[in-house]
Amino acid sequence: MSDNDERSRREDPLSVAFVSPGWPPDAFANGIIPYVANIADEMRLAGHRVTIVAERTQAMGESVDVRDARPARISRNLAVRAVDSLAYRVSTELGEHRQATRALIQVCRRLIAERNLQLVEMEESFGRVLWLQRAISIPVVVRLHGPWFLNGPLRGAVDDEAFRRRVRLEKEAMLAADAITTPSLDVLERTRAYYNLPLERAKVIHPPTTMIPPEARWRPEGCEPETIVFVGRFDRHKGGDLVIDAFAEVARRRPEARLLFAGPDSGYQDDAGRAWTIEDYMRDRLSDPGIASRVRWLGAQPSASLPELRKKGAVVVVGSRYDNFPVTVLEAMAVGAPLVAPLVGGIPEIVVDGVNGLLYKAGDAGDMAAKLLSVLEDRDLAARLGSRAALDCERRHHPATLAREIAGFFREVIQSRVRPGRGAPPR
Repeated sequence: MSDNDERSRREDPLSVAFVSPGWPPDAFANGIIPYVANIADEMRLAGHRVTIVAERTQAMGESVDVRDARPARISRNLAVRAVDSLAYRVSTELGEHRQATRALIQVCRRLIAERNLQLVEMEESFGRVLWLQRAISIPVVVRLHGPWFLNGPLRGAVDDEAFRRRVRLEKEAMLAADAITTPSLDVLERTRAYYNLPLERAKVIHPPTTMIPPEARWRPEGCEPETIVFVGRFDRHKGGDLVIDAFAEVARRRPEARLLFAGPDSGYQDDAGRAWTIEDYMRDRLSDPGIASRVRWLGAQPSASLPELRKKGAVVVVGSRYDNFPVTVLEAMAVGAPLVAPLVGGIPEIVVDGVNGLLYKAGDAGDMAAKLLSVLEDRDLAARLGSRAALDCERRHHPATLAREIAGFFREVIQSRVRPGRGAPPR
């Protein structure tokens, strides 16, 4: 046993909470949720007390380890109700933001009393960390899952007052936080540069993913030889349009090629401002009925079905124009599937071109098509990429390894300071 392991064994267990956008994991398609689920499970196995604070729930009741932070629609306090009403008149988003923050604070205060809660980690969205930090007496850590200055434009947000307000609040939240964790070095450096902040108390901790045993992984002889699999939304951010464009090019070269598209239709807005549904886009781009008939849109799929879906593919593709550290990359690697992914964001921090996947120029459907053809035309290459991807994923993204790393960082943050509460929740 190493000195670090021996020290961890002797130290008292932690009591921490992770704020999750939804729960249970299978009910919501959000990359934050599997991160929370994997880390929480492994920390519990190591003896720590972990609570999930869920901002949306489905088909579940509150338990000791999962707390429902959905806000009540109407406050009992007349003054608070009046301010809520005013906030909703300004914007629905502002009203909902106030109520969600107040509910989160109430849950965290109960956890401090009931479970001796020592630390909370939550995403940076809307800067709500700032209000939580002012209302409770324990450290709050920001997780940089997707700062709005980066992801907002990719989701069609315009540079208006609401956009600038959210970006400003997220900056203030980062300044107020006791520490920051980030899935990739790329998003940390972009955030530092955009806000001109040092963010010295930040640590890169790559996300974990569920491990797939060797006997259940992708095999060349078990896949459908000409099938491309894409898992993601049809929108500008995740690049569903690029995947369809690239497939059209692949299909012209390989008459047996097929595309399985698994993900919701979130709508795509092109550079001219035209909005597309996935069906309209396919009709326009896949005008050849022979090619169009080889695309199967599956819609949103439950998480539990995705490993088997990826195993069907001769190659799995990620289409993102930008991504901090997409869970779809890790899930494809864990299953040992040959992967084609964009050279953008945190992806090159795990995918090494030609070693455990192929990288293409982000936003370039032609380059994506070329890399897809490379894999479809060379089964030996596909096998090598998939085998190495699974090994690298197990070595670098095992939940147990990363849970130990994040627990060690949390312990440093907790021990670095104990402070009184600083103010009150939004009123």
